[in-house]
Amino acid sequence: MLEAAIPKWVDHHMLDCSVPHGYGLPIPTGAGEGLRAAAMVYADALAPSTKDERHRVLLGLRSGTIVRDEHAQEAEATLKLLRVHLEDVPLDILEVACRAYCNAPGRRFFPRSAGELRTFINPLIHQRKARAAHLIRLADQADREDARAAELAADPLRPGDVQAILAEARISRGLGNPITPPGLAA
Repeated sequence: MLEAAIPKWVDHHMLDCSVPHGYGLPIPTGAGEGLRAAAMVYADALAPSTKDERHRVLLGLRSGTIVRDEHAQEAEATLKLLRVHLEDVPLDILEVACRAYCNAPGRRFFPRSAGELRTFINPLIHQRKARAAHLIRLADQADREDARAAELAADPLRPGDVQAILAEARISRGLGNPITPPGLAA
């Protein structure tokens, strides 16, 4: 299962939802590599099925749907056309889509075009591509956070530094003392 490739600390619901500023939850230090590996698993899972795999799945679909009255050559031509038009579809997505097609309410005839199956295929492919892209963005965010933490660790802020910065910028920390821009002091 593809979800097993995702690190355990990742909330899958947050991963799939649209959060305005990224993932929205803390990312552990050093998580970029694991997230990139998970993204690669999802990208690899978009590999298309083979001709034989598609043929086997489509024959199963044919036995699970109502078959129109047709000649053997017409049936083989329809199967060949479907195999060609679905050559970009991963095997597991094709299997899920065919099951969904068979289980959709109403009478289901064997599809004459790939478009009838694309209704079930396209959302699954889109979801897989979106999750891979989101994992990559999350890995990039993890790397940025790690780089920033390393930068801060290399040049830590010491207690007296804040006062020096405030004095240099002529900023008052007291609530009763308003900030006076340089040159306008009374």
